[in-house]
Amino acid sequence: MIKIQINRQFFLHFVKYSFVGAFNAVFTFLFYFILLKVIRLHYLVSFSLSWLLGVLLTYIINFLWVFKPEQKLVFKSRLLKYFTVYITSYLLNMFLLKQLTELTRRDPLLVQLVIIPVVVAVNFAGIKYWCMNGRPIKGRENNSHRKRRNI
Repeated sequence: MIKIQINRQFFLHFVKYSFVGAFNAVFTFLFYFILLKVIRLHYLVSFSLSWLLGVLLTYIINFLWVFKPEQKLVFKSRLLKYFTVYITSYLLNMFLLKQLTELTRRDPLLVQLVIIPVVVAVNFAGIKYWCMNGRPIKGRENNSHRKRRNI
């Protein structure tokens, strides 16, 4: 029998990230629904607008509550990395949404539900290991002696 040991901090990050992700998924999906079905915007435009709002919301929550790489909310370099991760997953999502919607001829709303787990995995890996890895960002190296807050 193989025993898998998961780092406690990784586990806590993943649980918190999943909670934020679930909240964001519901929030952006409802926004996507309103834009798509009520306002009747094109499905790719609806997705783009809901995605942008979700990225900004989750950056703030992930920075302040989940990963806490620094004491203060930093928008300069971490936000650029965050957007890079999300742009990558956005392009992946758009590609899958377009291809699967056209291939299956299913409602884009249902197709988006199927795509969500793939995008969540891509985002978590990029954010945890590249964007908010706890290393000081340029210009803040002198703060590296500071103790990180416990989770």
